[in-house]
Amino acid sequence: MAFIAILSAIAVVVWFYQSAMKVGESGVKWATVGVLGFWIAWWIIKLTVVGVLAGLAAKGAFFGFIVMLLPTLAGLATIYLVRNKLLADVAQK
Repeated sequence: MAFIAILSAIAVVVWFYQSAMKVGESGVKWATVGVLGFWIAWWIIKLTVVGVLAGLAAKGAFFGFIVMLLPTLAGLATIYLVRNKLLADVAQK
């Protein structure tokens, strides 16, 4: 699942960079904020929720797959909210 997380992080960098360029902001700063937000959320879920649910995941392959995707999904949800906040801040200027 780390492969999916890495691909997602690369997509986050590109998405945030392009979003910043469209509104005339620093792409590097936005990309940094995006990827840090993604990885912080990813690690928090990986170290807490996945550890708890890993025992239950051993009972089924599909459930195990979903549990392993939870950190990536949480990271993507987090950066979606972060991007919306950054765009709202730019709109207020």
